[in-house]
Amino acid sequence: MRLLSILLLLPASVLAQGPEVRWDSWALSSMLVIGVILVLGWLLRRLRGASLLGGSRQLNIVASLALGQRERLLVVQVGEEQWLLGVTAQQISGLGKLEQPLAPEQATSLLSKQRARRTERGGHESS
Repeated sequence: MRLLSILLLLPASVLAQGPEVRWDSWALSSMLVIGVILVLGWLLRRLRGASLLGGSRQLNIVASLALGQRERLLVVQVGEEQWLLGVTAQQISGLGKLEQPLAPEQATSLLSKQRARRTERGGHESS
């Protein structure tokens, strides 16, 4: 209560003034924080977030083919082997191991041929 009575006795102009802001210090601090955020984002992207969180580079998707809106075929590289997987909204089914693994160039050419056929028929891409 005593503090309230002291504040009421002060002129309004004194109460209206806030602490003095040093804009150069504020700008430098803000730039430093933004810089740290950008550097951390760059590092996370460089280290491929998943490997930072325990992921592995032994598993890669070599090719993907959409069969419907939520159905697709995937060729997945696991170590030295490639597996064909059927993926739906409800499940993932192993369809078999490829006897002759696809090279990445083969996979992209197969996908581009499939996309060209689909666009010729007037279908739309759902990748």
